[in-house]
Amino acid sequence: MEPPREQTDEAEGPPPPALARRYDVARSCLRCHERKVRCDKAVPCSTCLRAKTPCRYPGPERVKRRSARLPGPRAAPGPGSQERATAPAKLESTSAASTSALTPPEGILVKDGGSTRYINEVLFSRVLDQERELQSAIGSPASARGPEEWTPTLGFDGLLSNPRLSVDVSCLYPTRRQAAQLWQIYQNNVDPLLKLLHLPTMQPVIFAAINDPEHVRPDLGALLFSVYFAAVTSICAAEVQLLLGIDQQSALARFQRGLEVHLHNGSFLDAPTIMSMQAMSIYLMCRRYSSGGPSGWTLNGLLIRAAQWIGLHRDGEHFHLPPFDCEIRRRVWWQILGYDARVAEDHGLSTSGFSGLCDTKLPLNVDDRDLRPGMDALPASKPQWTEMTMFLVAAEMNQAMRQVSQLSVAVLNGNDKMASLKQLLAAVKARMEVRYLQHCDANIPIQKAALLLGRVLINKLDVLVRQQYLRGLGAEEAAAAATEDTLALACDTIEIGIELKTDELLSNYRWLFSTFTQYHLLTYALWHLRVRPEVPCADRAWEVVDRSFSMTEVPGQWPSLGSKWNVLRKLRDKAQAARAALLRARDAPVGVTVSENVDVAEGNAGQVGGETAFADADGMAWDIDSICFPSFLGYLPAFE
Repeated sequence: MEPPREQTDEAEGPPPPALARRYDVARSCLRCHERKVRCDKAVPCSTCLRAKTPCRYPGPERVKRRSARLPGPRAAPGPGSQERATAPAKLESTSAASTSALTPPEGILVKDGGSTRYINEVLFSRVLDQERELQSAIGSPASARGPEEWTPTLGFDGLLSNPRLSVDVSCLYPTRRQAAQLWQIYQNNVDPLLKLLHLPTMQPVIFAAINDPEHVRPDLGALLFSVYFAAVTSICAAEVQLLLGIDQQSALARFQRGLEVHLHNGSFLDAPTIMSMQAMSIYLMCRRYSSGGPSGWTLNGLLIRAAQWIGLHRDGEHFHLPPFDCEIRRRVWWQILGYDARVAEDHGLSTSGFSGLCDTKLPLNVDDRDLRPGMDALPASKPQWTEMTMFLVAAEMNQAMRQVSQLSVAVLNGNDKMASLKQLLAAVKARMEVRYLQHCDANIPIQKAALLLGRVLINKLDVLVRQQYLRGLGAEEAAAAATEDTLALACDTIEIGIELKTDELLSNYRWLFSTFTQYHLLTYALWHLRVRPEVPCADRAWEVVDRSFSMTEVPGQWPSLGSKWNVLRKLRDKAQAARAALLRARDAPVGVTVSENVDVAEGNAGQVGGETAFADADGMAWDIDSICFPSFLGYLPAFE
């Protein structure tokens, strides 16, 4: 262990030259040194050669460490600040660890029709980079999808063109009776999950707009139509037909056009307001149920820029805004960040989200009745279930995922990194349990939904941390180190996710949970079943995986499955081939070994240096490092 170095100020002028350091003895390669294994010091060394990984040795010079990022401005502690975590404070403990020079995030470009597509998401880019066959699932959607699969029809052009040219906005409004019913549906099915609106304040405003829709200002009109769009999304097609007298797709298109007209009339891109931001946030979260294309992620990029324009990324206390306004702004900002991470994962993109300066605090854990315009100070967060608990469970776990991603690229040796990750995981688990989950009553639908969602996100984080131990191991070493406990945890979590979608108590919220696809956990389970098809819990794991696939691939369900799901299909095919080979090997004639039988059946397990190389005939190395751990540098915004 080297003595700590003094930090120097590098704010001005070029950095001083690196200090030369000569070694009198041969050094282990970087990979062996990090993993604490013996290195034969050959070029390349035998360990790296067997693992088929690049072998690099330390050079004669040491690069001077860069100083830690400068913290952002901090607000003076306000009421309830002891119960609230700020974004910069949460990341401060990990940002100092990642002080080495950063390179651009890894990613690949794949052919997508007549264009290209960039992908850099943690599990996705390396899989596609290793196997060109899977890239065809991106560029040839027609061949990858069956004819029975539904293709979404919703587009969105109201911000980029003039929607007034072809529509009379007055014909888009529902009747007052229909509007009142849609508002009630929104309060029952959508508001408990998103909690963007302060209902005691908005209730009279909404009804005033329903009674006189022709004279509402544009941002309120946009909010009204986003509420209608969300309500229609949250109920079944038969209910829509009964309420509005038209089919569900026509109703969605009608209310989306009304939103577009009002956003255009209000010059949303040039003059965004809190109300128009709320309208777009509600619309985008609900639109994802009907349209799974990348346009949702692109539109949220516009929303992030609009949010920056009105300063939502900076906490309102800095600007001495009224306490009530500060709290509403926090709700909108954290909803935008959460959606950005969620939709990015759908398309194989890094979930780092906003990468600029951000010090907006998390909202308080309070009920709407605890807040009112004109209040002098905010109340303290409540140590109990509130209307904001569901929102905060998702927001805090989204923040924890980013912290784990930062520690994953910190300049620490393997043992220190794992200790830090385990410590962070334990802290997150304790915090979520004490602050939120222990207060959830599983007999109450929305509280059960929060409890199950919290379990899913915590377990997903746990699996991610466990995988860090496998990072850098060769294919056979990773397969040997893959524990049955981790596979069981992944399967348990997938089952909880299925419960979120199927529990009758949660039917009002199914519209949202049906869009939650556990890409990461399914990828890990399929990798594990591929490299260790003989694992004792394989039958149970396959049952969980197959159930998840069958639920996701029901024709007419949300939304078009898209290219990422096509890749998961191909991964499942490979895992099924390994399972079939294992079963044939068990029935093989006496004298034929299991490994020989697998080689003959699949032609995929060549011998390198006396060790089995887990690779397919087409050249894809089934190494957990290459599948699950591309560069995490894309996860390193200054503040989030």
